[in-house]
Amino acid sequence: MSRRRRGFEPIRFVRTTEGQLVIGFFVILYVVGGALIWYYYGLGGAIAGWLCITGGLFFFLLLYSLVSLAGWWANR
Repeated sequence: MSRRRRGFEPIRFVRTTEGQLVIGFFVILYVVGGALIWYYYGLGGAIAGWLCITGGLFFFLLLYSLVSLAGWWANR
């Protein structure tokens, strides 16, 4: 029962690494940034900060989807 090893796929590696970096960035931003805002400004400030971070996340997702769509359309 041996698994077949696939060869190195650079495009797959780039996409998975890019996704991990983006997810890690937003996790650190929420946890560290939110904790620092909470420490200095209290719960109300932390909630407002998390809402702003969430808005930035949605803006990033919108831009990333537009660029991905343009890349898909160009390769079509």
